[in-house]
Amino acid sequence: MAENEERGPEDEDASEGPPSPGGEAPKPPKAVPGVERAVEATVDDRNTDAPAAAAQAQPGPVVEPPVGARPGGRRPYALTAAIFAGVLLFAVALFMAGFWANSLLDEDVDLKPIEDRLAALDERMGEIDERTGEIEDTLSGVVAGGDGEGESEGEDEVTTSPAAAVSAASDDDPSWGPEDAAVTIVEFSDFQCPFCARFAMGTMPQIREAYGDRVRFIYRDFPLPAIHQFAQKAAEAAQCAHEQGAFWEYHDLLFANQNALSVDDLKRYAQEVDLDSGDFDECLDSGKNTPEVLLDLRDGRSAGVTGTPGFLINGLFLKGAQPFEQFQQVIDQLLALEQ
Repeated sequence: MAENEERGPEDEDASEGPPSPGGEAPKPPKAVPGVERAVEATVDDRNTDAPAAAAQAQPGPVVEPPVGARPGGRRPYALTAAIFAGVLLFAVALFMAGFWANSLLDEDVDLKPIEDRLAALDERMGEIDERTGEIEDTLSGVVAGGDGEGESEGEDEVTTSPAAAVSAASDDDPSWGPEDAAVTIVEFSDFQCPFCARFAMGTMPQIREAYGDRVRFIYRDFPLPAIHQFAQKAAEAAQCAHEQGAFWEYHDLLFANQNALSVDDLKRYAQEVDLDSGDFDECLDSGKNTPEVLLDLRDGRSAGVTGTPGFLINGLFLKGAQPFEQFQQVIDQLLALEQ
């Protein structure tokens, strides 16, 4: 049998044979080089794949792994190298970012435009503070000179005394009728309010015609700039017209043209009622009547006015553009009390 032939256990048993006649044990066969390896390979082939067993059966030098070598080949070394390279790149990037930031800080930045802007803002704030101080001084003088009813700030009480609405600030407000009239009506109005226009052009003339000297009517401003962007300046313009003795003519013109109340329109209406254009324009542009309008607004809030138009009839509050009959009922009752 050839040396590389596979042999099973049954063949080994058959080769032993009977003992020799002399009683001596038969000598074991001499080991033949290569045969033992072939036999071992044959036994291993029973539990392993054929290709792997064949590769192990081939003779060749046995290469021992180097001392300290890790299983898995070169992969652990490659992973370590990759981690080290990533840390190195991060350190370099961090260094470059710090260097770039430092170079920016070292550069000279022109701060003059910013400083000029801040100086302009400071100047503007100074002008606003000065103007606010003037208004506060005016308000303080009015509160000190009044009778105290309806004047406390932050309170929205409805007064029952006409003197609260006709404060020292309203002495020079536009009015018609005698000061000693039995009934005093104070209106808080907005030149851009359509309901105010309805009262001004319809109900008020009826009251004046029906009661004449028995009623005194006072007009005070209550602009609502949140919904009427031209109301504040229109109120100031009407006060400028009042200084030239033409308030009621100008009043009717503004209510008749509520859709055109720009500053140019306000100046044009002044010419239509024959006012001195130079004085009127200077008065309007200077904002001199802003405090006056704000005083009216303050007194209205103190008296309980929250919208326009609002009326105080001998201190009794009447809200909205009521028809003439509603005013007539209240006025007749007040006149009856005076008799």
